[in-house]
Amino acid sequence: MRLELDRPRTLGELIALTFELFGRHLATFLSLTLLVVAPVVIFVDGVWGGFLADGGAADPSLAARVASVALGTVVIPPLVTALQVVVVQALARGEEPTVGAALRTAGPRLPAALGAVLLYTLGVAAGLVALVVPGVWLGTRWYFAAQATVVDGLGPVGALRRSAEVVDTRWWRTFGVVLAFTLLITVMGAVASAVVGSIDDGVIYTSAEVLLEAVLLSLTAIFGTLLFFDSRSRAHVPWQGPPPPRLSEPERPIQPPRI
Repeated sequence: MRLELDRPRTLGELIALTFELFGRHLATFLSLTLLVVAPVVIFVDGVWGGFLADGGAADPSLAARVASVALGTVVIPPLVTALQVVVVQALARGEEPTVGAALRTAGPRLPAALGAVLLYTLGVAAGLVALVVPGVWLGTRWYFAAQATVVDGLGPVGALRRSAEVVDTRWWRTFGVVLAFTLLITVMGAVASAVVGSIDDGVIYTSAEVLLEAVLLSLTAIFGTLLFFDSRSRAHVPWQGPPPPRLSEPERPIQPPRI
């Protein structure tokens, strides 16, 4: 199935397509996300936070909690998003993406994605501290910063501008769609966490936490990417930057032997 990105979709269509793509290409999406999530959860939450030893009964130190939140806010999401964007783009070109090719393609854009999300986080935090409303406004306006670094090949500041351009006069729609999907993911995560939290074995608990976080992050990154292209089509924002590289070599026609 070739994915059509350049057309508007309803909220229901975006959610359905997110789960469909995730299910069809589960191994690729989940493997890429686990490469980012697993080391952080195992070493920061599992070892430093004590979950590997005590399971759901662990009581992490303040430093471990802060490190986990910081990495989970500024580092993990942009890396996962950048990797998922190139997979979604590959599907739109009719290619069969692979983990290795996605890593090679997204690799050069990872620093820009990290920088964009760092600026996003600082700006939103400042806005929330000010009067809350500016933070919510900026959070929606700059929501597509990580996607723009990959799709348009922009730097952190340029990616924030591109996200603002894409959202433009559709701020309320973007806010509503993102809020609806966030609530859905939050409920899914809360139900799963309640089950995982009852596990006493530290290794099983930590493994379950890694898998749960990877699934939720993958779904969020895929949805955000689909919404980015949906919003671009509505705003009629032209694609800019170098053409996206292929994740697989095109098939070459077989030449008949010369006589």
